[in-house]
Amino acid sequence: MKTALITGLSREMGLGTALAKRYLEDGFKVFGSCRNIEQEHIAALSRDHAGKFFPVPLDLTDLNSIKKAAEIISEHGKLNVLINNATATNGDGNKPLDEGLDTENMLNAYDVNAVGFIRLAQVFLPHFSEGAVLAAITSEQGSMGKCWRDSGIDYGMAKAALNYACVVLQRRLAPKFGLRVLAVHPGWVQTRPAPPKADLSPEESAAFIAKTVANPPPYEDEGNRGVFVWYDGRHFEF
Repeated sequence: MKTALITGLSREMGLGTALAKRYLEDGFKVFGSCRNIEQEHIAALSRDHAGKFFPVPLDLTDLNSIKKAAEIISEHGKLNVLINNATATNGDGNKPLDEGLDTENMLNAYDVNAVGFIRLAQVFLPHFSEGAVLAAITSEQGSMGKCWRDSGIDYGMAKAALNYACVVLQRRLAPKFGLRVLAVHPGWVQTRPAPPKADLSPEESAAFIAKTVANPPPYEDEGNRGVFVWYDGRHFEF
């Protein structure tokens, strides 16, 4: 049985929970993580998928927390898929520069989105199977080539750093360890804070992402194409 770790299951109607359900439907053993696993929707997944779904507490800002999670998961064998969906942002860190931007409130978003992903990848590196996929849920907001905003510095900077990290890891880990690394923009998904008019339900986005992870686009060294991609595998501009 293939094994997947999905982070960021804190919301019942969120993308992380939808991804966990998608992989369970596809026959995977799934480890679902967030900082607080004592939530009813997580308990329901454990009941409905006994022996296949395992909640694991994990805080991306805490190296020891990640190491403990790796110890638990390693008892079940190697990982075939790791999707880092956990994210963070702060309203005051996303304000325009001249309208009250609070730089101190930007640090947590960077720590979770960018540095947290590196912590996760480094700790779990010995626990990947050959040909495993390491995917980070990023955002079009981290693109400089497609940037149209004049605010949102907190989240955008964090996701731009995450996209860079995915390129570096793809270039380093693919030839040495046989891993494939992806930065996946999930689309405009109907989860908080996105309004109901968003393009995709969490379930629709999760289904697309699972297909892209199962059959990732070819990586091209020229321009690092095939790392930063849409949920359906199309190339996204850095």
